[in-house]
Amino acid sequence: MVSIMNLALLFITTRIMGAENKGEISLLVLNLSLAAIFSGLFGGPSLVYLIPRFNLKNILILNYGWSILTAGLIAGLSVLDILPSEIGSLTLFELALLECLIATHMMIFLGQERVKAHNWLQIIKAGLTVGLLFLLYFQNESLDADSFVTAYGLTLGVTFATSLLLLNKNSTTTLRKESDFKSTIAACLKYGSLVQIGNISQLLNYRLSFYFLELLITPMPLALVRIGIYSASLQVAEALWQFAKGISTVQYSKVSNTKDRNEAIDISLKLGKLNYFVTGIGILFLLVIPASMYSSLFGAEFSEIKAHFIILAPGIFALSLSNALSHYFAGVGQHKFNTQSSVFGLLITIFIGYFLILKTGTLGAAFTASIVYVSQTIYQLIMLMRTTNVQLKELILGKEDFKTIISIVKVKLGNG
Repeated sequence: MVSIMNLALLFITTRIMGAENKGEISLLVLNLSLAAIFSGLFGGPSLVYLIPRFNLKNILILNYGWSILTAGLIAGLSVLDILPSEIGSLTLFELALLECLIATHMMIFLGQERVKAHNWLQIIKAGLTVGLLFLLYFQNESLDADSFVTAYGLTLGVTFATSLLLLNKNSTTTLRKESDFKSTIAACLKYGSLVQIGNISQLLNYRLSFYFLELLITPMPLALVRIGIYSASLQVAEALWQFAKGISTVQYSKVSNTKDRNEAIDISLKLGKLNYFVTGIGILFLLVIPASMYSSLFGAEFSEIKAHFIILAPGIFALSLSNALSHYFAGVGQHKFNTQSSVFGLLITIFIGYFLILKTGTLGAAFTASIVYVSQTIYQLIMLMRTTNVQLKELILGKEDFKTIISIVKVKLGNG
């Protein structure tokens, strides 16, 4: 469902709005994503590990306060022109704050093993944005970046209100809970900061190229066009991740709530193989689609999507496995390996990406991304084999894995 909504949103922001508006929206979404991740320095995804073990009220107080400071920081950086932004600082503050608070609530739901609540918020967030944009289009017969800001702002407000209604302060976990506020702060900072340094690095691995393109291409309207085209290419590629993300969300919740390391490894290996199998099929499908079809679907300005996707494909395939590995390390509290792989990738992005983008523009950005994604996955595999008894051959699909895949497909078809 979320994949369909994201593709609909991609169609609206490309076909209807055009490349320049798409570029402006992409920079806004990047700034909001940066806010959401930075706000997680006192928790973030590590809340999935912390929620079963610490008092929820203390965690909420700490994260709410830090979210306000984070939103103020992002707005301030835009005023100082350190972060490129085409919207007012007050609007950016409001959107960033809502984004931070929603992100906190979603991680709390995963920590309580309330995966359905987490997934429903994703559906509401994606679906309502698309619905409001269509409503604005039929009302005004046109859309631009300001239309997106209006629709997305309303969506964040509704999503936040819904998350508050769903929030349950009584976790069902049987693990011991620590109620001391100082201990909560120490644990949130210890786990949250380590995780979020990695996540901030990973976000920049995904999107630092936008800032490079904005910096290196002049005039600004042309930079926005190039960002818009490359952003659309990334979204087509990342649509393949939605299945892996859905599976890994379940994996993360289960691994975080088990004390059996062998069970955690077994779950992660099975789901990792499922991830890269499904992603591989999706990549092959998108590769055989002619470039002209992408132009017909998204508009003539986006004719380069196919060329970008060909370059991105190896990295996207690698990341489908990396997704499962990341959730395994996070679920068992070994966040340092995710952080190390992300920082390693960011160094490659900075030192190779800048020069490739300078020389070849968006194609250089795609090459950089693919190199980084493959390199990170290799690093995570090495760490997995060093810290467990897992051997590389265990990651190869076998007969039992295909039986599992077939059974999952049958269940999905039966439910559909």
